[in-house]
Amino acid sequence: MTVMMVEPPKPNDSDATPPGRWIAGLSAGMPLLEALEIIFRQRYEGVLYYLPLAARRADENIEYVHKLRVACRRLGAVLEVLAEGFSEAPRQSVLEQLEKVRRVCGRARDLDVRRMFLECILRLASVDDAAVVELLCEQTVVKRERAQKDVRRRLEKLEGGLRDAGNELLSSLRSAKREAAAAILFGNTGARILSRELAALWELADKDLDSPATLHQLRIACKHLRYAFEVFIPVLDVSFRDDFYPQLEAVQKLLGEVHDADEAKRAFRRARKKWKSWKGTRKWTRRGLGGFRWRELRAGLDAVLLAYAQEADHARTEFLDLWPGFSGESFRRPVATLLAAAGAPQSSVIPEPGQGDMRANEHLLPN
Repeated sequence: MTVMMVEPPKPNDSDATPPGRWIAGLSAGMPLLEALEIIFRQRYEGVLYYLPLAARRADENIEYVHKLRVACRRLGAVLEVLAEGFSEAPRQSVLEQLEKVRRVCGRARDLDVRRMFLECILRLASVDDAAVVELLCEQTVVKRERAQKDVRRRLEKLEGGLRDAGNELLSSLRSAKREAAAAILFGNTGARILSRELAALWELADKDLDSPATLHQLRIACKHLRYAFEVFIPVLDVSFRDDFYPQLEAVQKLLGEVHDADEAKRAFRRARKKWKSWKGTRKWTRRGLGGFRWRELRAGLDAVLLAYAQEADHARTEFLDLWPGFSGESFRRPVATLLAAAGAPQSSVIPEPGQGDMRANEHLLPN
């Protein structure tokens, strides 16, 4: 049986719209394999929609690179949390292609985030520091332009491989649908998987939250859970979309800000070390530092590092305020009740209660 290639909406069409975060056309009583094809197609179309846009010039819209990375994460989450429903070889092929796309876009996105933060610092910088911050902005723009050339060249090559891998996976799904019974329902599967993902996230609640390694684990777990919830939201109680999901998104955003600030601090510490080693050499002039004294550069870099440290501290403090109420038993139990109504055992959602004074979240209790 021939499987038609999935064609994304044409970006140049005036009425074309990119796929959104929610999956359309799903129901709890739908056979799992039927739901899998719908989910995969919509998430796959999102990647194919943004891939050619991200390959364009960065000054057209820098958000295309970010949206392509998000689309890849959403599709990757589907292939991971619903792994049991896909044939392993084509599933791995698509995951490998997605990882290549994300790696290609990673540096470009980091530079976009860094430039936006530096521009914010520049508006508030002192007269003495402003020249150094402006120099860092200019260098970031140059690096971003170079990165975009690599993005354009490599994404064009990756698009063909991604289409081939996606086509193969769709073909395997259709073959499985012809052979399998319709006994496994999408709603029950979703409740079971989300229960497992939530339990894994909340097991981190008792770990040392002062540890960067723990925060890194939490960031990844929150991101993974968020994209999983986006798939199953259509078959869950409305409170998940209105109340739980925004809180999960807020926690992930704050942890992302901590991560971005920490990565930027490492990058600028490396820059400071390089600049210091260039004093008295030709590189000092070639790299645009000829108009500065080392004392001025060091002071400007220190101001940037301080701003990033404050950004990380602020995000970390907000996260620590939110996390106890989000991870405590008083929040877990109503969530477990709602998932149980969708077909998951409550015991799979609630591990041993976390420590500390937990804020109640009564708005998630079913009516």
